[in-house]
Formats: sequence, structure tokens, C-alpha cells
Amino acid sequence: MINIYSKYSVSSYLKNNNIAPSKSRGQNFLIDENTASRISNISLKARSKYALEIGGGLGSLTEKLSPIYEDKLAVVEYDRGLYNHLNLKYNQKIKIIHKDILETDLINDNILNKNEDKKLDVYGNIPYNIASKILEWLFVKNYSQWNYAVMMVQKDFALRILAKEGTKDYSALTMFTNFMVSSKLEFNVSNKIFFPIPKVDSSVISFVPNNVDKNIFPIYQLISKCLFHNRRKMAKNNLTNSPYINIESKYVSKMFESLCIDSKTRGEDISSDIVKQIAYYVYENNFFKNK
Repeated sequence: MINIYSKYSVSSYLKNNNIAPSKSRGQNFLIDENTASRISNISLKARSKYALEIGGGLGSLTEKLSPIYEDKLAVVEYDRGLYNHLNLKYNQKIKIIHKDILETDLINDNILNKNEDKKLDVYGNIPYNIASKILEWLFVKNYSQWNYAVMMVQKDFALRILAKEGTKDYSALTMFTNFMVSSKLEFNVSNKIFFPIPKVDSSVISFVPNNVDKNIFPIYQLISKCLFHNRRKMAKNNLTNSPYINIESKYVSKMFESLCIDSKTRGEDISSDIVKQIAYYVYENNFFKNK
């Protein structure tokens, strides 16, 4: 029997079952029960009946979520050894799916019932190397199918998500996240509560979906990329000389004047709200076509 909150027990269990934590997949197992409880108790809105955990691992968070959601909890775990462990541990009491989360379909994989107007609460300890892809999978591909999300990510990734304009961590990722969701830092956690111990600390962030206008989302994404194509250049020049879009200089000047944007402003100093205004202006005036 494994104590999933004991470093010694986890280490012995992994060794005895020939499960080697994968560095390439960012497998660092949470072994702190208090942190698992704190994550499971973050409720940003009325809880949904359904929940999804991305990457169950050894079950430290699953153990806290399963009493809350019971048989409406689904856990997606890609690693075969960990999938087998979770299947044995929960013995069909919850749905365990052996699949890459990026290839998971919430309806076809029976995580959500297409005949019910329900949404998921989403939880996960997200590996850094695919964190951006997982956010895009959740925020874009499954935009209308989740209620709120609580994610544990590496601290430097969290800093990029939560950054303010004009800071070194502010990026196209920040703009993308701000457009799709409202984000909040819940708390930071030490690297010492994981096994194996990673080199960096982590942060727990919560997300609530925004009311997204899908008409301007592709334009917003392109403009965000343009502004950070060369972050130290003036935003006006980045838009005019962008590899992503084709918009004439005279239209950029007209747009900046109309929106009261200083022509010397750099992309890294433009807030997400201003980028949204630019996107609407471009959309309404049909100012460019994708190259």
C-alpha cells in the first residue's frame, strides 16, 4: 500500500513497480496533502457536477477531488504505468482515461455528456514543456465546455501569464491569456513538496472564462504576435513590417491616431485592452488579410 503523501513511500513504490519519473514529460509528483487539499477547495464559481483532472500521476490531487465529484470525475493520464496505478487504486469508481490530453475529446471520450448542458471544473499539475499547448487546448478548442480551471504551473510560467505591460515577463502569452480568461494567482508552492524535487518552484493559478468574441480572436492573436515579433521596436513598425499580417503603414497611422495610441509606443507597453481595441478596429475596417 502506497502513502501518496510520503516521500519514502512514493520512492519505494515507484522503484518496486518500475515506474521512472520522466523528465521529458515533467513528472514531479505532489507529495504534500495540505497543498492538494488547498487546490481542491478552490471554488471560483458554483461547482459543476463534472470535473476533469489533467494528469492524475499517483493520485495526490485525485484523492481530494474524488469525494467532491464522485463518479463525475474524469482523470486523463498519458503514462501507462501511472494509468494502471490509478485504475487499480480507484477500481472503476471514477473514469480513468489513458490518452494524451491534447488528443482528448471531451464528448467522444465520454467526459461530458452531449445531451446535458453541463460544463467541467478543470484541475491539473501541468508540465512546463506543454503548458502553453494545454492552455490553448482548454481556452480555444474547448472554450465553451468548462466552468473554471485551477492549474499548478512552474512559477516562471505563471509570471508570464500574470505579467503587467512594460515588464520583462509581459508577452504574447500574457495577451492571449488575458483575452480568453480572467487569471488569478492563488498561491506559490516550494519545489520541496514534489518528488523528485524539481529545480524550480511552482504557482497555483485559477482561470475563469471571459465572454470571448470569436470574430476577433484570430485577429487578436495575430496582432499579439506582431507586437512581440521584436519587442523593443515601436508597435507601429512591428505592425507595418509584420511577417504575420499585411497592413499598409497609412492604415496603421490612422488606426493609432483614432485610438489615441502614441506612435512611439512599443508593443511590450500596450495593454491587452488596447490590443483588443486594435483588433476590433482592424476587424470593423477590414484593414488586412492574412499573408
